[in-house]
This record gives sequence, structure tokens and C-alpha cells, in this order.
Amino acid sequence: MNANRGGAFILAAASLAFFSVVLVRFSIPSLLPYLVGRNGISTALGGLVISMLWVGYTIFQVIGGFLVDRYGYGIVIYILIMIALLNTLYPFIVNNYGALLAVQFVMGSLMAITYVSLISMVLMNYGRSGLGAGIYQSMFFLASSLSIILSPYLFSVNHSIPFILFAAIVLASTVPLIKVPRHGKVNGKITIGPENIGILGMGFIRFSSGFSYLGFLGWSTYFVVHVLNVSPSYSGFFAFLASIIGSAGAIIGGYLGDRLGYVIPSISSSLLLAILICLIPKVSIIYLLVLAMLSLGFLYGFYAAPSIAISRFTKSVGATSGFLNFMSQLGGSISPYVIGFLLQYYDFGAVLLIVGLISIASVITGSILIALGHLTR
Repeated sequence: MNANRGGAFILAAASLAFFSVVLVRFSIPSLLPYLVGRNGISTALGGLVISMLWVGYTIFQVIGGFLVDRYGYGIVIYILIMIALLNTLYPFIVNNYGALLAVQFVMGSLMAITYVSLISMVLMNYGRSGLGAGIYQSMFFLASSLSIILSPYLFSVNHSIPFILFAAIVLASTVPLIKVPRHGKVNGKITIGPENIGILGMGFIRFSSGFSYLGFLGWSTYFVVHVLNVSPSYSGFFAFLASIIGSAGAIIGGYLGDRLGYVIPSISSSLLLAILICLIPKVSIIYLLVLAMLSLGFLYGFYAAPSIAISRFTKSVGATSGFLNFMSQLGGSISPYVIGFLLQYYDFGAVLLIVGLISIASVITGSILIALGHLTR
């Protein structure tokens, strides 16, 4: 297998594995219409269920980056098997709030190591890092869309079906990874976190988008049920609009990043995303609302690929990509709980305005740090 074909195969194998993990990641958030209001679960407690996964995911980003730089990305096969097995427990604990929180945290921790392993695999083996990251990130939107569509409907048929189906897909994704070389250590000197103030600034850009987009996406099914009066079993068919176009955005953003640099696409799309989050609750015309939700996914994809591809130019690819994803997931872990808490006192319009303004402030902070760090790639 020559280098070009080998890189393409590794990109495909990593993307398939990432696709399977994202299916699992969004199954519980899409079931909020079934969980909130039952067994004493308030909107705040419902938000905490989502946030608990993101807390584990966030904490283990940097730890995962260290493990990948030290031991190589071959560890991902074992992590995927653990995720598949753990996912089969959900049908038994979905009505046990304490157990659900605990499993969500563990699942998020495992998914963090998976993400860093797979993106490092792509960046180190596929020559056009921006495009490779874009194709890889596009799986997030395809899988989250399918999970948001299928999970509520399948859950309404039988509580076990979505969890068993997604676990089987995760196990199947390990087969191509067996053929990927098991090395992949970056170097002997491990750097944890940002190497300079510019990378820290890019971290704030990723925090902004995670805080705005992931928070909204986690509550998207609840939003369409309570604002658009959609039946819970079909809520996913409407909410998936907020992610489906992200695949195109990721590929286009990565391609342009390779040609024009990664900084400007990341900043501009994150800023537009934050502004759009502020405006969505004010859109009353259904066709404009559909367009706005489609734009959310496109902008998040457009930002995600170039902002992570910049890791390729640092000393420790795993640690840097882990830090950058840590920042986006930090925003994504805080935001669902913040939204759920604020919904106890305010309507969706006021809550998303607050979320959008915080995200805009983060973009401004990150842009200043990027300028000070002379990060121009």
C-alpha cells in the first residue's frame, strides 16, 4: 500500500470510528423529551445529564492527548470496545438518574481518548491536514443528525433498540483499525496544553463555538417540542436540521484552511455562529427558522476543521489537539446545564441571547490572544 493510498485508508478508518462514537454521544441528549418531567427530573437535572458526559469528555481531552503522544494511537481499538460494551447498559439505567450520571461521565471520558487518538491518526498520516480534518469532522454532523433522528423514534418503539444498534456499529468500526499501523508516538518530549499564547487564543475560539452550538444542539429536541409544538417521537426529524449541513461546512472549511490559513476561517465562523444563536428564537417564519438551523451546522463545521488542523504544526500533535478539543468541550459541557438552569426562570429567547453574548466575548478574547501570539497560519 503506497503512502497516498495508506493515508486515505487511515482517514477512512478513523472517520468511520468517529462516526460510530458520535452516534452513541447524541443518543441520550435526543431523549430529553422523554426524560425531563419524569421521575422528578427538571430541566436543570436534564441539562446535567448532558453536561456530565461533556465533563468527562472535557477532563480527559488533555489526558487523552498525553496518552496518545506517549503510547500511540493504537490504544483506540480497546477504548472503542469499552464504549460499545458500556452503551449496552443504558436500557437498564435510563430510569435511574444516579447511575445515568455516572455512566455518562465514564462514557465521556472514553470518548475523549477516542477523539484525540483518531484525529492524531488523521493529522499524522494524511498529507492535507485541513481537508483530512474536514472529512473527519464531517462524520460528527452525519452521525449526530442520524442519532438525533433515530434515537427518539427507536426509543419509542423499544427502549433497547437504539443502544444495542449503536453498540454494534461501534464494534464494527474497530475492524478496519486493526490494519492501521500501531505506532504513532509523536515524540519523546511531551508538551501538555498550548505551546504559545496564540494556541491559547484558538482555544478561546473553540470554547465560544462549543458553548453556543453544542449547548443549543443538546437542547434542540426539547426546543422543537416546546417552541414548535412537535411530537417528542418525531422531534429528531426537525432538530437534525441544526447539524446535517455541518459535513459540507467541515470539508469546505478544511479545504480553504489548507489554502488560505486556519485562523481567519475559525474566527469568522465562530463569531457568526454566536450571533446566529442570539437570533434564532426571534425567527417566527418557519422557512427562515429552517434556514437558520441549517446555517448553525454549516458554521460549526466550517470552524471545526481549520481550528483543529492547526495542531499539525505544533510539537505534540496529540496534546495540542487534545487541548483545543478540551476548550470546545469545556464550552459544550457547561452550556447544557446553564441553559437548563436558566430555562427555569427565562424563556428560550432570553437564555440563548445570554449564551450568544458569552460566546461573542470569547471570540473577541481569543482573537486578541491570537494577534498577540502572532499565530498567522
